[in-house]
Amino acid sequence: MPVLTSAPISNLAVELLRRSLVLVGTVSRVPAPEYSGPSGGVVTLRVPTPRTANEQATAGSVITYSDLDEVPVAVTVRHFYDACRVSDEDLSMAITDFGRTVLLPQVAAVAERAEDEIAAAMNGLAADATIEWAAAPNVDADLATVLAARERLAIDGVPAGSRYLAVAPDIATRLLSVPMLVRADERGQTNALDEAIVGRIYGLTVVESAALDAGSAIAYHQSGFAFGSMPPVSPPGGVDSTTASDGGVSLRHLLAFDATRLATGSVVSVFAGASVVTDDEAGTTHNRAIRIDTGA
Repeated sequence: MPVLTSAPISNLAVELLRRSLVLVGTVSRVPAPEYSGPSGGVVTLRVPTPRTANEQATAGSVITYSDLDEVPVAVTVRHFYDACRVSDEDLSMAITDFGRTVLLPQVAAVAERAEDEIAAAMNGLAADATIEWAAAPNVDADLATVLAARERLAIDGVPAGSRYLAVAPDIATRLLSVPMLVRADERGQTNALDEAIVGRIYGLTVVESAALDAGSAIAYHQSGFAFGSMPPVSPPGGVDSTTASDGGVSLRHLLAFDATRLATGSVVSVFAGASVVTDDEAGTTHNRAIRIDTGA
């Protein structure tokens, strides 16, 4: 096999990472160069506030300028990694495709752990007291719940586009019985997000995630959650290491030969974190997302 170096491996790794993520593709992703804030693992992501167009009612009349508005969101990022040691025997004789055999499972592990940060933010939302799923599956009741969630988003001023309904697997099973759902299981799938999309209903793209608590769903706008990832710095001292970024996700891959074991260490790692985006208008704090639980 050809000599391994971290540069092409990192490019492949970040592509595999981007293709492995589900919830990350439905929320705001802020690239690492836009981070600011104190050290210690807390970064400030600046999430743009959705804008509303004005009308020039009379030709030639003075128009109104509005400032760009951003919501500062504090996100705690943590270091997630997967490390494995590959022996000389494996590299020389057993492994013919390093990307498939070694890198793919490493990236999948890191992707799942990073995505759990978004799921934790979603699971941590307080459930809406006025909207809930029926205790047992019921097409009419489940449809009414989706409509109520849609109405709440509209009342809260959430833009009509980029609305999602992330659901646990048991809720996805319910919704697949709703006739109004435009199912997505007959189209070609290209990545993890496409494969996780159950369908669309009343302007909401329904996405399934096993990381969500059973019996729950989150209705939200894309800007309702912020996800940040940044690659660790490349270590000094002759370690073959490269960082890569794509589509708002980043990672580092390094290769290090251990002469005492005659083996090569492969390590994929990323700093990642997520947080709920809240708005504060006239002293009232509200989210761009609502959590729907199952009633007793």
